[in-house]
Amino acid sequence: REDLSKMAGCGFKDHTKSGAQGLNVNPVHLPQLYNDMQGYLGLLKHVHGGSGLFELCEACKGQYPDHGAECLAFEVFHDRDSPFVLGKIIDLRGRLDSAMWKRDILMLDVQLEDQFRMVAERSNWGSMGRDDLVGMLVCMLRDLKLSRRSPSLDQGLDLLLRLVEGDHGGHQRWSAEWCKLMVAACDRISIVCAGLADVVAELLQSCADRLKEAGERPGAVFSPDPKVLATFGEETARCLSERLVAQCLRVLQPALRRGAGLGPWELVSAGAGNIVGVVDAVKALPGELEPGKAPCVIVTETLTGWEDIPAGIVAVLLPAAHAVDVLSHVAIRARNQRVLLASCDDDALLGELRGKSGARMKVTLGASGDVTWVPAAEADGGAADPSVAAQQANKSLVVQKPPPPPVEILPLAKFSEHRKSLGGKSFHLSELNPASGSYTVPPSATVPFGMFEKVLADPMNEDFREELEDLIEDGDWAKVRAYVVDELALPKSLEDAVVRELSSVGAPLPAGADWQRALKGVWASKWTDRAVSSRKQMGVAEDALVLAVLAQPVAFAAYAFVIHTRSPMPNANTEDALIELVVGLGESLVSNSPGRALSASVGPTDASIVVHTYPSKPDGVFTPEAGTHIFRSDSNGEDLEGFAGAGLYDSITVDPCPHMSIAYASERLIFDAAFRGTLLRKLFELGRSVEANFNGQPQDIEGAVDRQGNLVVLQSRPQV
Repeated sequence: REDLSKMAGCGFKDHTKSGAQGLNVNPVHLPQLYNDMQGYLGLLKHVHGGSGLFELCEACKGQYPDHGAECLAFEVFHDRDSPFVLGKIIDLRGRLDSAMWKRDILMLDVQLEDQFRMVAERSNWGSMGRDDLVGMLVCMLRDLKLSRRSPSLDQGLDLLLRLVEGDHGGHQRWSAEWCKLMVAACDRISIVCAGLADVVAELLQSCADRLKEAGERPGAVFSPDPKVLATFGEETARCLSERLVAQCLRVLQPALRRGAGLGPWELVSAGAGNIVGVVDAVKALPGELEPGKAPCVIVTETLTGWEDIPAGIVAVLLPAAHAVDVLSHVAIRARNQRVLLASCDDDALLGELRGKSGARMKVTLGASGDVTWVPAAEADGGAADPSVAAQQANKSLVVQKPPPPPVEILPLAKFSEHRKSLGGKSFHLSELNPASGSYTVPPSATVPFGMFEKVLADPMNEDFREELEDLIEDGDWAKVRAYVVDELALPKSLEDAVVRELSSVGAPLPAGADWQRALKGVWASKWTDRAVSSRKQMGVAEDALVLAVLAQPVAFAAYAFVIHTRSPMPNANTEDALIELVVGLGESLVSNSPGRALSASVGPTDASIVVHTYPSKPDGVFTPEAGTHIFRSDSNGEDLEGFAGAGLYDSITVDPCPHMSIAYASERLIFDAAFRGTLLRKLFELGRSVEANFNGQPQDIEGAVDRQGNLVVLQSRPQV
């Protein structure tokens, strides 16, 4: 009580800087809290005084791998608050790795990681120079590598170290090309760290969900606050070292992009010339616009690449962290619907536009690819005309009804003869002329339009058909798809025909392969959420859309490519092609998996090759060593005027294709300029050759470079 009286009188200074002293409340004597407060004081000393680190250093005596590690441990303790201790912590943790099976050593390693994070958190990223930022990033990743044991993170760090501490990729540090390589390296690291944090968050959240569920049971002795548990995983993941890496990258990546000559905006689709609409800030692209909201400029926080763009949206702008590939589903939609689609790495710019939510703005695309906006004047028309927006929203797509299937499956040689029974993928494949030997087309056969409906009508599927109609009426599309794959019976004549024709074209199915599930899975993709939503938006009746299925062996691809024979880049030369390349199969390219492909503009002369981005996708998709087949959707709703249906329906491999992380530090596509230039030149010439097959009409060409360096064209379609 006497101590409290002294404290009340003059024990503390007023932290409001008013000059007053003493406590600003009347003290209350609570002796029952004495032991608790003693424990709390001990905890504060333990956390902020380094006692836990010292005790662990002492406890590990006699267990260190060598005397040098023991000396270094106490040196780390004495320098624990210095920014220069970070390198020592990394060195010590590396030395302790061989003794990590010992409990005390393991606990010391955990404490060292915490100490590293505490020191790193004090960094003022904004005041650091660009070289200091790069050095700090390398330092944090070296520490993180010791904790996560992630092959993909290791490979990302290897690439970064080659660029920062190795040969710099053959370029001068901070040159434009070096910055482009660094942008790719940082992009990969950002993706990997986000994935690691997501895994931790999901694991912790699953534990929190079980705890919440247990607390809600009758008679539970512990009932935690459900609001705390609802975001436990996410909030805990924010405390991981990955958060520090993300903070550093947020400052470093814009500097690298500027050094590479890249502005804050990256354009995917230029949209219409005059873009006017009401700004709407959203978390994700909506399935459809509410009545009266068109025309609309969407500023979204995320984009997966699989979305459809509802009628009435005239622009979609998003952060660079969620940028999409130019051949992703949503990118094709945007170009086809003449919607502006662009990403921005400047949070302040996007934040400014989000702050104008509800305002009618005029959005302009500059000659350099920058996006700007001003309040729309009454005289600004364009897409802002409500009657035009209404016409767009009510526009219906005319889909031609195909004839009955001529046979159960058609080989490639008969595609031209039965054009109306096939989709664009199959027919355009038959139009290719690889006689010159510059490329090949895989042996192919197609189950034509109407076969799915014919199988449904088979008496053996009578009960199945009735149940399917009920499920469709309920609108549970996941159940519809699962029911088709699991329960639809295929006639033996169809099964025999598929096996026979694929064998006759030189692509025999392996004995015992469960290819039937792949075929039925493609048919079932008629009822994916995206497909159903798209048909509704475009006014396509349920029974008007039919699927053919193109069957091919999967190429043993070293690289996959997409060639846009006429570059869609802003201000591109009319003769330039835009070529995109990824390591492995094209699934990672067309599915918009996280990261970027190598993207380059290639012109008709040897000197005109400009690399825009280097590859940064952490994982590639590869053909199984034993090979496999793919069954590809080929609908009558693709490549139509005013609508690009590619990507709406699934393509499924018979055996799963493994995903593996990519070691870019030794990848020739990045570091061998002669190899890269020769390959890009070959692909440019391939594009011109294929374009000539279609009377000079610009094409989007998908294909692969096999392990022997041969070019394989998998499909070609009119460019959108």
